Amino acid sequence: MNTTTANVVTPTPARLERRGRLPWADARALLGGTTCAWADLDGFHVATAADLPGSAPLATHLWAWDDGGSRCPRLRFDGAQVLVAVLHVGDTDGGLEVRVRPGRPWDEHDHRVGPLRPEAYRLNFELLELTGPTPATFVRAVTPI
Repeated sequence: MNTTTANVVTPTPARLERRGRLPWADARALLGGTTCAWADLDGFHVATAADLPGSAPLATHLWAWDDGGSRCPRLRFDGAQVLVAVLHVGDTDGGLEVRVRPGRPWDEHDHRVGPLRPEAYRLNFELLELTGPTPATFVRAVTPI
């Protein structure tokens, strides 16, 4: 990561679509055409929506993005249900502004997590931060490293 841009924040218009609580199968169906990232007991994963597990992963969150990075679903796991929201980045009709900043999983020498798979370091990630009364962070990958 370029350290000169590590803390640069870019305000960007967006629209938030709240889908609510859904069973995993319904939430998974909403992810078609995206790439997904999540961390579970087996490590950090990056996979296409078509390659997601049949049952919900043992994770707290799953972040996804389409090829252009304009549609970014965020799933929060809550037992048998998944709380789903979709951020539409660049949509000026939403009346929202998100803060976009560079992000990454964990440093390869960070001992708080187990060894990460190589895909954790093949992508540059951006954090899309929704501020206000219900803050949330969405994630998307941009250019490969």
